[in-house]
Amino acid sequence: MAALEKIPVLNPLSLRNTAGGELADIFEARGIKDFENLIGVKDLRAKERLSNKILKKASDILEDETLIKDLTEFQVKYWEEKPMYLSNFAQAKKTYTKLKKVLPLLRGEFTEGYDILEDILDFFGVNSESEIFESSEKQAALFRIQNKVDVDPINLHAWLRRGELDFKALNLPDYDEKGLVEWIESKDWLNHIENVDYFKALPEILAKYGIGLVLIPSLPKTVYGAIRWFDNKPLIQISDRGHDIVSCWFTLFHELGHAIMHKNIEIYEGGINDSKANQGKREKEANKFANGLLFNGDHLRKAVFDRKRNGGMMSANELAKEFNVLPIFASYWLLKAQYAPAFQRRIQIDFVSQYQ
Repeated sequence: MAALEKIPVLNPLSLRNTAGGELADIFEARGIKDFENLIGVKDLRAKERLSNKILKKASDILEDETLIKDLTEFQVKYWEEKPMYLSNFAQAKKTYTKLKKVLPLLRGEFTEGYDILEDILDFFGVNSESEIFESSEKQAALFRIQNKVDVDPINLHAWLRRGELDFKALNLPDYDEKGLVEWIESKDWLNHIENVDYFKALPEILAKYGIGLVLIPSLPKTVYGAIRWFDNKPLIQISDRGHDIVSCWFTLFHELGHAIMHKNIEIYEGGINDSKANQGKREKEANKFANGLLFNGDHLRKAVFDRKRNGGMMSANELAKEFNVLPIFASYWLLKAQYAPAFQRRIQIDFVSQYQ
């Protein structure tokens, strides 16, 4: 059964027999089929409480003197425990409401749970909802240390978890930093900057160098990208936050800069090309790495913001010629500066379609 065909949260009471259900099981076990007519009760299994009269009649039919005592004890225990089950059900529904936003990242791969909430737990690889919230807060705490922007802990945890699952499915060779540097310096990729299909094919290209590049659709209040290390191999995750191909290229080279310069350090990117006031040493280094490759340094960015501040006139084509970059890169900075945004060119990209 596909996950989304299931009940979101299963009421645990539905898994328990009612007193009527227990009695119906006893009749069936004794081979008595017309028991509802015999005791005069319709839909016996739905009865949560049985009267003494019904219990006495059932005892006489079954010729079982212990039946009244056993079923009386059974339904007393049922009513004692019912409030607990209902409370657990209400809490589970609240939990599902908090977690259902991660469902697109399950991709229909997790279907063995008895309800959708159980499938979500399987996706996170945990046994309880509390484990999800605790580990999500730990991830968010690391993110907050590195960034000065708000984050949704559950979304961040789910986004990172999807990356881990995709990474573990790869059969990567050892990390080949030399090969990676040669690929970067060849600048073959520069011929494909505006090709969305080429960008989406980069995971296969970079896998040859032992790099697990995974492209995961963004979730609100998460990240542009992240780099983590497993067995000395980098997992680079990029989201389609912003849905702009140049942003994705910048995030990629920013993370590749981390892979080359900052081995075995987990880094989450809450923003890309943030102001220097918000950058630590590693972020400055990674930004410099990406800016150098895509924009021939930081002069283009500075010129765009300075000229806007001074009321200068600019166009993407003129800036591209002046700073020897592609026009779409000049448009990227003009958009960042909010300079005549309606006239700037950008190419839309999203990662959702590749998983549909």
